Amino acid sequence: MAALLAAPSVAQARASLDVSGAVVRTSPRLEVRVVVTNHGDASAAPLDVVGELLGEQCIAQLAAGVVPGDSGAVVLAFSPTDVRRPGVYALALLLEHPVEGAPDAAGNPPVASQRAWLLLALGATTEPAVVLAPQPLRLDVRGSLGVLVESADGAPHRVRLRALTARGLRVEGEGEDLTVPARGTVRASLPIVRAGAPRGSRHEVVLVAEAEDGPLARTTVATAAVEVARDPSLLPRLRTPIAVLGILLLATALGVEVWRRRPRSPTT
Repeated sequence: MAALLAAPSVAQARASLDVSGAVVRTSPRLEVRVVVTNHGDASAAPLDVVGELLGEQCIAQLAAGVVPGDSGAVVLAFSPTDVRRPGVYALALLLEHPVEGAPDAAGNPPVASQRAWLLLALGATTEPAVVLAPQPLRLDVRGSLGVLVESADGAPHRVRLRALTARGLRVEGEGEDLTVPARGTVRASLPIVRAGAPRGSRHEVVLVAEAEDGPLARTTVATAAVEVARDPSLLPRLRTPIAVLGILLLATALGVEVWRRRPRSPTT
């Protein structure tokens, strides 16, 4: 649940958002109250909250945003109230708000984009069927996020594993179907693509594993660290020294020109 913003070279104020919430109504629609708390030192305003549950999406906005040290709440409403399997489901969340900075190459204003989630018990409370052990990924342009999956209760399971990213990264495909043995681990590989994330930035990808066997819904959520590699070329690292050298050369040339044009005293 980490923000997408790259770490700046100098300290700057930023929002740090956390979420909590609960189901407030199940009929005639499923309504979830989502509380967003700002632990940072900058406001997040306006704040868009996008939720996805059981294949349906709902969008809400806190127009006034959330100031540092305060909380704000929205209610997300979903139409599916007839849950085929009672149990625990993941409400996937995307939090976005504008930040200061220059537009990107396409002219889009800078936006802080962050993934979060809530686990909701709908009709029954269940324990996760599997344990996820994501492997750190160093990403250049395209890579595979490795995840080790192991049974949590000593029984085999059929699991649907998917990854959720915020802006800057993109997941290719709809996820991976796994057969997890009763003992041992199985490895999943989820393709991740850099889609505008700044070089040298660090991100967290949310992993959701949903067991598809058994009468109850059992969901596991974990986060994986993704580090975007720094620019491998030499020129970007030399931009500052080259710029300084260029300024010095220009100042020297101007100084020489001024010296040549200065008035000279007549000779006798």
